[in-house]
Amino acid sequence: MTTTSALTIDQLRIVFGSHSALDDVSLQLDRGEILGILGPNGAGKSTLLRAITGKLRPTSGQIFIAGKALSPGKAYQHSIGFTPQFLGLYRHLTGRENLAFFARCTGVSRHQVPARVSQALEEIELTDKAHMRVDHLSGGMQRRLHLAATLVSHPSLLVLDEPTAGVDLSVRKSIHDLIRRRAEQGAAVVVVTHELDEAEVLSHRVALLHQGQLKALAEPQTLIQETFGNRQLFVVRTVPILPPALYERLQEIGFRPRSDESSDESTEWWLQSDLPLDRLVDHLYSDLNGARDAIAEVSVRRPGLKNVMQHFTGARTDSAAEPVS
Repeated sequence: MTTTSALTIDQLRIVFGSHSALDDVSLQLDRGEILGILGPNGAGKSTLLRAITGKLRPTSGQIFIAGKALSPGKAYQHSIGFTPQFLGLYRHLTGRENLAFFARCTGVSRHQVPARVSQALEEIELTDKAHMRVDHLSGGMQRRLHLAATLVSHPSLLVLDEPTAGVDLSVRKSIHDLIRRRAEQGAAVVVVTHELDEAEVLSHRVALLHQGQLKALAEPQTLIQETFGNRQLFVVRTVPILPPALYERLQEIGFRPRSDESSDESTEWWLQSDLPLDRLVDHLYSDLNGARDAIAEVSVRRPGLKNVMQHFTGARTDSAAEPVS
């Protein structure tokens, strides 16, 4: 594994007592690339971010930033920009004052600060709000300003933890556009997110962690195709209480209920199969008679990263979660 990429992680292992938080994780990230880090709670995502940003010393293995070995405690603020999930702004200061403060903290020279701050405010489209105190800004504005506090120093490696947490779709799109622009300008970007649709559209590649191990590393569509091939996701939406004939038919075909996609008004049943839709529907409805009325909708979807994560981690939302192997 070469060490000249923007970020190189080589056989990283971090152990807390008897618990292995990361186990032999290796990957590379090039300039201009956006890498999504995915995984269920406890997978090792936060530990990996702490290691990349120099806040945690590895048990073994190495991390290289632009070819230089990372050592905890050293000042890497000129090359690494870290945006934590929770807002770290000074609420009694204005947006401009916050950015000026963080610019100085991250090594921007005093005479460069005004220009850097103005550029960052323009990037996040908050120039006209720069004079306002943070606690007078909307949640979406605060989230954008929070990201700008990292961007103001022009780091070559961006490490973003849930950068769109709690924002609406329009703010999320503007943050995505901002991340893409920085990548196009040459920054390498690591994004941790629980929003799998976000990772699918934003990331050039995704890394899937589970129990401290790197389970998969590939482009999103490549990973979906390699995992599921030509199989499609069939979804049947029914009333919550099923006639016995329909319940038995769904089980017989292989459908499983999804509690995370259901409500008090309806239940979703999922099946991954390469069967043609017409054949599956014929089998489903055959000889059901009056039980057909309990079916509200039958649809077909392509599997996504959510299904990939279920495949690799065995994540279940109920005791009868659908098989994804």
